[in-house]
Amino acid sequence: MLLRFPEAMAYDPGVKMAYTGKSVLAWFRLAEEPGRNEGFLTDTCLVFVIKGIKRFHFGEEVIDAKTGDLVLLKRGVYFMSAYMTDQEDFQALMLAMDDSFMRAFLNRHGAVEEVRKARKNEPLVVQCSLNILSVRDTILDYMHHPNEHTSPLLELKLEELFLLMLASPYRPQLLSFLHQLFDTSAAAITLTIQSNLLKPLSLEDYAKICGLSLSGFKREFARLFNAAPKKWINDERLKHADQLLRTTDMNINEIADACGFENVSYFIKCYKGKYGATPKNAQRAKIATF
Repeated sequence: MLLRFPEAMAYDPGVKMAYTGKSVLAWFRLAEEPGRNEGFLTDTCLVFVIKGIKRFHFGEEVIDAKTGDLVLLKRGVYFMSAYMTDQEDFQALMLAMDDSFMRAFLNRHGAVEEVRKARKNEPLVVQCSLNILSVRDTILDYMHHPNEHTSPLLELKLEELFLLMLASPYRPQLLSFLHQLFDTSAAAITLTIQSNLLKPLSLEDYAKICGLSLSGFKREFARLFNAAPKKWINDERLKHADQLLRTTDMNINEIADACGFENVSYFIKCYKGKYGATPKNAQRAKIATF
């Protein structure tokens, strides 16, 4: 099952949580390396790597964030892993930023400048200055020693953090990152659909990644693909599933998972509705042709 962050962290007793407005802050440590896992970030996230290495996988390519780095991540699905460098633990601070905060900051400070091109979900890794590390440490102190003013103080620190990055050599990359968060162009929406077609995402999830309301996403999708999104996405997933059934030795559960169906019974029902046979019968038909 695809884990959704930061929601999944709320159920971990080892995670220290704090809130300011609709933004969520979470400090966590790992005593063991968890290996590579897939997670869906439902909000724009900043991750301070306090100890260890955070790795992001893009096929054969990897992007590493090391101790003292800050990673900015757009909403979306990522393959991630964490590594300990001193055999003690991995520690990080995650800041899940509410869209209203990001929009307000961009409106105040997001002047249009020449910015570098980036893949839709490419992380931005920042080597933290002493000033940024000082803000990080103050945020941690507020989280571990809360008082009645903690929430507004945290919001001020988030604003300070972004302003410090704007004043750094990372300004062009940061502005590019911020503008892409709310890029609702046809090219951006098409790329989001194509990149996440086989992920177990709902229409609400796709809309969230695109920075649109659900109704706005459905309207734009229909304009771009001349079809209702749920049926079109299901049909494309089923086409891929049919190809896997006929060309691989994967079992039904593996194929359902690989094509974005978290419920195997629902996958079987959809497949039979489209092709007139169950996935198992399709596999048997393949074997009979050899």
